[in-house]
Amino acid sequence: MAVLIGLIGSYVLVFGTLTWAQQSNFGTFGFDMGIYDQGIWLLSRFKTPFDTVRGLNYFAHHVNLITVAFVPFYWLGAGPHFLYLVETVWMALGAVPLWLLARDRLASAWLALGLVVGYLLYPSLEWINWWHFHPDALVITPLLFAWWLASRQRWRWFAVAVAVALLCKEDAALAVAALGLVLMLRGQRRAGVLTCVAAVGWFLLAIKAIIPIANGGSSPFYVQELFPGFGDSLGAIAVNMLTHPGRVISLATQPDRLTYYRELLAPVAFLPLAAPEVLLIGLPQAAINAISGHSPTHDIRYHYSSIVIAATFLATVEACSRLSGRAGIRRLLVAAIVAASLAANVAWSPSPIGVKYDSGIWAVAQPKHAAANRALTFVPAGAGVSATYYLAPHLTHRVHIYEFPNPWVVTNWGAHGENPPDPATVDFLVLDTALNGDQQPLYDRLVGAGGPFKIVYQADSIVVARRVGSG
Repeated sequence: MAVLIGLIGSYVLVFGTLTWAQQSNFGTFGFDMGIYDQGIWLLSRFKTPFDTVRGLNYFAHHVNLITVAFVPFYWLGAGPHFLYLVETVWMALGAVPLWLLARDRLASAWLALGLVVGYLLYPSLEWINWWHFHPDALVITPLLFAWWLASRQRWRWFAVAVAVALLCKEDAALAVAALGLVLMLRGQRRAGVLTCVAAVGWFLLAIKAIIPIANGGSSPFYVQELFPGFGDSLGAIAVNMLTHPGRVISLATQPDRLTYYRELLAPVAFLPLAAPEVLLIGLPQAAINAISGHSPTHDIRYHYSSIVIAATFLATVEACSRLSGRAGIRRLLVAAIVAASLAANVAWSPSPIGVKYDSGIWAVAQPKHAAANRALTFVPAGAGVSATYYLAPHLTHRVHIYEFPNPWVVTNWGAHGENPPDPATVDFLVLDTALNGDQQPLYDRLVGAGGPFKIVYQADSIVVARRVGSG
């Protein structure tokens, strides 16, 4: 147990330090750190949670009810650093149920630690930790706990773990429903049926009631975004996928998808393939990721793979148990996983031992940051702001915060660009003018002679401008 705590603590220390610096060194963006930070802050102030970074009600973006639990911490001043730390610790704690399950299956606490090492070195886990804060990442640990608790038939605590997973995000229901199906296949019919019913019920409630109510009647924004050409509703998409299997197979076997599968399975020596029924838990999400037209969904660096990670490691443990009739074989399998995970970590991960570590993926202190931090002090609490994307997460504790060129040019706003924002709600511009790009004419108009904003601070391309007129 002491070694387990040490491994978890080492992960938290390394990635807690890296992610803290990532936020401090302006390495996060309005999408997605700013979205979650502003949404939770609005909830903590009992304001309508209309997220102006995203142009959607917070619960029309996703149903991440678990984040309501963070509200009391926001009363104490929590923000992006806190979210990053919660994500890091929560993900690292997935090692606990994994160890408990592996200890039971392999009859060895020491061999179970080898699988924990594989989990904490897993490239996709570390990349998800790197890429801002996402409640999707919080699904991993309760799913791992749910499977272990089911294996012990601790059904009350199993129900708690399932509930926590469902509260993380609406599509966690897909994994929970698959979990229920697997339990039925294993003979635990009553628990499996109840699990499936709860998952399907929650999914329908989220996408048919909560999201539409929060979004004025519109369906989830990602329906058309993720599956272009398959339809404009979940029903139509499902029907088209079933009636056009050739197109589905063609998408799922594209070279980038094959790379995705390899990078998910190689770090665990492809052993999960020996427990295919357990992999079913992650199959719905993996299928969505593979078929989606949104490239980050089939890239191990992003949060879309969170559920797949949980299924992969559950299948890895079960495969080791299934293939290891003798202690010597168990040791060989665990050694193969440790070796594969270490090699994959070096080749593919963002960790300090990875070859990508010094490639610029982690934000480091730069001379310009002094000017950026100084600029932030010019903006009063409560003032409406339009900011450059990497400055936005440092200004999200307010009712109106936009990623420039919003609100003048509606960009990445709402489900379909509806409810355009009002430029009159902006009191300050906080911009890195080196990144204005094709919006330079807009900037020139806003701060030029006779424009509605006056520059009050300027250094190293960082500009703060205060509203002095209408427009």
